[in-house]
Amino acid sequence: MTTPIDARRGLRIRVRLSLAFAALLALVVLLAALAMRAQDSLDGALERLLGQQSAARDTIHQITTSAEDATRKLLTLMHRERTRRIPAYADIDAAHRRLDTALQRLDQTLPVAASAEVKQLLMERLRDFRRQYDLTVDLIEANDFEAARQSLSGPVEEALSSFLVAVQTLSAQTDQAAALEVERLRNETASTRRWIYIVCAVAFVLGGVLAVAVTRSIARPLRRLTAAADRIAQGDYQLDLPVDRIDELGEVAQAMGTVAQAVAERETALRRMGNTDLLTGLAQRARFIAEGDSLLARLAQSDEVAALLCIDVDRLKAVNAVLGFEAGDALLRGAAGKLNVMFEGIAAYGRLGGGTFVALVPLLRYDQIGAMAAHLRDEVEHKLSWQGQGLDLSVSLGIAHWPVHADSTEGLLRRAEQAMFEAKRARQHVVVYNPGLEASRELHLSLLSDLQAAIQGDQLRQYLQPKRHLRSGRVVGVEALVRWQHPERGWLPPSEFVPFAESSGRIRLITQWMLTRAAQTLARWQAEDVDLYIAVNVTTLDIQDLGLPERVRAVLAEYRVDPRKLQLEVTETGLMASGNDPITVMHGLRRLGVRLAIDDFGTGQSSLGYLQRLPVDELKVDRSFVENAHLDPKRRALLSAIVGIGHSLGLTVTGEGVESVEELGVVGDCGCDLVQGFHVARPLDLDDFEAWRLDPDNDELFRAEWQRSAFA
Repeated sequence: MTTPIDARRGLRIRVRLSLAFAALLALVVLLAALAMRAQDSLDGALERLLGQQSAARDTIHQITTSAEDATRKLLTLMHRERTRRIPAYADIDAAHRRLDTALQRLDQTLPVAASAEVKQLLMERLRDFRRQYDLTVDLIEANDFEAARQSLSGPVEEALSSFLVAVQTLSAQTDQAAALEVERLRNETASTRRWIYIVCAVAFVLGGVLAVAVTRSIARPLRRLTAAADRIAQGDYQLDLPVDRIDELGEVAQAMGTVAQAVAERETALRRMGNTDLLTGLAQRARFIAEGDSLLARLAQSDEVAALLCIDVDRLKAVNAVLGFEAGDALLRGAAGKLNVMFEGIAAYGRLGGGTFVALVPLLRYDQIGAMAAHLRDEVEHKLSWQGQGLDLSVSLGIAHWPVHADSTEGLLRRAEQAMFEAKRARQHVVVYNPGLEASRELHLSLLSDLQAAIQGDQLRQYLQPKRHLRSGRVVGVEALVRWQHPERGWLPPSEFVPFAESSGRIRLITQWMLTRAAQTLARWQAEDVDLYIAVNVTTLDIQDLGLPERVRAVLAEYRVDPRKLQLEVTETGLMASGNDPITVMHGLRRLGVRLAIDDFGTGQSSLGYLQRLPVDELKVDRSFVENAHLDPKRRALLSAIVGIGHSLGLTVTGEGVESVEELGVVGDCGCDLVQGFHVARPLDLDDFEAWRLDPDNDELFRAEWQRSAFA
């Protein structure tokens, strides 16, 4: 959960980021302004200094040039007549004016640091130069050219040289002053650079402080939010997220708290829905185990015991296949309603899935469980009417005792399920868990790998049981049965490995082996002109396999066997237990020309409407209707009715399991066409069957017994 906002403190993230960036931008602008100002100042000073130096050099050059030019003009005067000297004097005056102008400009351009003594010396030497110059002019005017030449090359030249030396001294001093100014500017620039560095350092530190402050103000809440998200991912929705800020992270924290609360509520609802069967409203496995453990914890404090009942609705798949899933759902809701009436407030109960229900019932004594199971069957088994179709509901019960068989609900459930599967296998209504079942289960599991080796290692054997025509006594066919000669356990009867093979899905391998061996035997008989057919049993898994017709066709084609010589038998119970409608597969087999038969007829609960849709040729009446039928008129009447149904549908009817001459007489009297059983012959391997078939005494003995039968 999140803590509501109790103090609207702090700025929004975008405001904080904007302020931080604005501060950093201001520092950057300040640095740029300082740098630009320093650079402009330096550039201006350098430009002025360079201008002054350039002007000073130009002025000094002009002074030198003007002084030298004025001196050269004296030579011009000496070589002209007096009348032609006037223009020369004008040139001399102009040269002196240029010299004065240059001196004035030099005085303006000289730096303040220029020495006054050097300036005074310059002016004194200029006056000395002009005094000597004027004396020389006077000598020229007096036409004393010799003296003028001596003055020009002597005093004038010396005065000019002294003047020019003073000018150069002033120029050197000017350069020195410029160098000093450059040094000053360099020092000023270094000082400015230091200040810029200081400001940069301050900006860096301030930017770092701002970055850390803003980052911490965002990262810490983000870490809390990340940790909260991890807790939500792990299923912990009791969050304590303080929403004490008004920024975006506060909004995210508040939203995350809302999400956590919503997810917790939805997960609770989903868990409730996931642990409750939507069709019946009963507890599912996880909830039932939890409620059962709570019940056992309470019972552990008393002297009571308990029993766990695993209840499975028989033939649910058949109801779904024949009447539709709505009928199956109505059947399950009806069973759930009965459990609610019986156990609400007393026991823990629920639905595991499909047609399987469970109930953990407290008892005072274990001997009460028989009456409890009987009462449960009476309550749950009821007649269902669905759209005018009547269907009786039956259940199989598996029972495990607490604390004898297990000390937890899950352990009891596992053992009760095993007992329920055993009840279905043995076709019993109620089976109590027996530890021997566990040993048998382990034995079956050990056969899993052995069975594959048995098929590949030729350990399976084909046995044939003859079928005789009652009226003629002729052998018309055989039923192929499988036996397993285990290399370590010896001969294993089908009851020890066929049910296991069916439950593990390996029965298809056995079926394929039986089909191949039957085709080989039929091919041998065709070559010997033996007119017999072989019946091969196929299982529920086989009849659900849409690829079965193609597999049968391939085997028949490989051995070139007449399809009419092969008969496939499927039990009535197997037909009704098929989840997918087997009629499509059976029609595919019928189109191949293969004969089809329903085995163990009468043990299932198929309707006549369903039976007439099946493309079968033969009904094989179950042994339970034949056994001691000569002693039980009702059983004999049932047998006659079943035979009549078969004949009315145009089917051949075979009586199975005939073991005495009296049973033979009843089967014949009821109208069966074929007979099969130990009284006719026990299952034989191929060689023994051939010897039995070729022995004429067997046929004579059967005909004699048939004639002696009291019902012949």
